[in-house]
Amino acid sequence: MLSRHSKALAILTLSIAVAVGGLVLTRQVIAVAGEADAERLNRSILDYIAQKNPQAPIRAFQRFPEALVAEAQKSNLDHCLVLAQAEVESEFHHDAVGAAGEIGLFQILPSTAAIMESVVGPFRRPVGVKLVRDAKSTRDLGDLADPVVSTRFAMAYLRDIMTRKSNVRDALTEYNGGPAGRHPHYYRMVMGTYVEILERADLRCRFRETPKPSPALTTFLIRA
Repeated sequence: MLSRHSKALAILTLSIAVAVGGLVLTRQVIAVAGEADAERLNRSILDYIAQKNPQAPIRAFQRFPEALVAEAQKSNLDHCLVLAQAEVESEFHHDAVGAAGEIGLFQILPSTAAIMESVVGPFRRPVGVKLVRDAKSTRDLGDLADPVVSTRFAMAYLRDIMTRKSNVRDALTEYNGGPAGRHPHYYRMVMGTYVEILERADLRCRFRETPKPSPALTTFLIRA
């Protein structure tokens, strides 16, 4: 027969084991729930891309949602704002080529990407883009045509700009083409698209839980 002390010790040991087991199980449940939430968000981002560009090869974008969220967090930006920037830059054409040779989802110049290699890592350069810009079957756009690579370089470049600029407007303006910007309405276009994306609850924008902007505020953001 167990002594009173032995029984108390056994009960204490059992209680600790149950508590530890419950803590481990809780962490596992939280981890699984977090993965499920992330997967739902990834699907929502891919659905949004497919709606905006029905011709987008979704296979090319499979890893983009994770990169989008991760890079936005690194930049302390709402991932929906970054998504809006991608839409304005390329309309979700991962192989888009601009008039000056900008490539990919975020329209990065290879020369700009080269500056950020020390931060992001090496990338494979495009071959013959300017010479055969209209011959898609024969051109090699290199790694910048990969949405994940484009996102990493774009956000690294934007973070670098943000170390010198005090607000998002100035940072986006410089990203678009220097302090003056190439497109006079670039910031307005990005913010207008961002306001539209904020209406999508499934995209879980960082500022989704804030009160819905009044018409006057929406007009101010678009005209800013």
